Amino acid sequence: MKKHSLHTMIRNIVCAALALLVVLALPTGWLYDLWAGTGTEQGQQPSGDVQQLQRQEEIETCFLSNAPVTVAGGELAPCPLARLRDVGQEGTHYHHNGGAKRSVYVSEYITADYPLSAWEYALQRVAAGGFYNRYYLMELGDNSWLCVYFDDYLALIGTDTYPTGYVRYTTTEERRMLKQMAEDYDVDPVYVLDMYRHGKVNWMVDIGLRLAVVLIIVLTAMTLQDLWKKRKDIQKEQL
Repeated sequence: MKKHSLHTMIRNIVCAALALLVVLALPTGWLYDLWAGTGTEQGQQPSGDVQQLQRQEEIETCFLSNAPVTVAGGELAPCPLARLRDVGQEGTHYHHNGGAKRSVYVSEYITADYPLSAWEYALQRVAAGGFYNRYYLMELGDNSWLCVYFDDYLALIGTDTYPTGYVRYTTTEERRMLKQMAEDYDVDPVYVLDMYRHGKVNWMVDIGLRLAVVLIIVLTAMTLQDLWKKRKDIQKEQL
């Protein structure tokens, strides 16, 4: 009986850990990009009409002409700033817990101290990786750097083919962060190359998708546990 209880406890801990990772940490943006297609729209795979940005002097020209651009796979430096994938999630959300109405505030941006330590980077990825995209600096061909924003799953899997994007002015939060990093990197804090397909993710639908995956994981774990137990029982009967 004790062995069975211990096994059940371990199974529950594993399922809870997997559920936490699925709900909080794993980006699902790749699912929505399966149907993005190829072209000049933001977030699509770049077509032949999309220019490849290679030098810092080209950034302002691309901004003024509103030209679709992409970048080659240069070295990435993580920034101490992340932004909600679905900005509609920002604000105060209410829920009932034990009959009491409670609230939680979701910020559009989350920040960390600069320079960003390895443990802070890992902690933020686990705590907010499911709902936020991190900003990066990318090294260009002339050894300068450009702030880029794309779906975070690309940084996890690694890629040399980045989506189509457009150069835009930085927001107040982005500019404040880049001014700090400009002390160590040759980066213009005025511009960011935004390659994220805004609007592709609805946070409520995404949570539903994550919970469905969690349910599948739990049911699979329970099924495997039952099969393991039946196998053990059969082996005992044969002995």
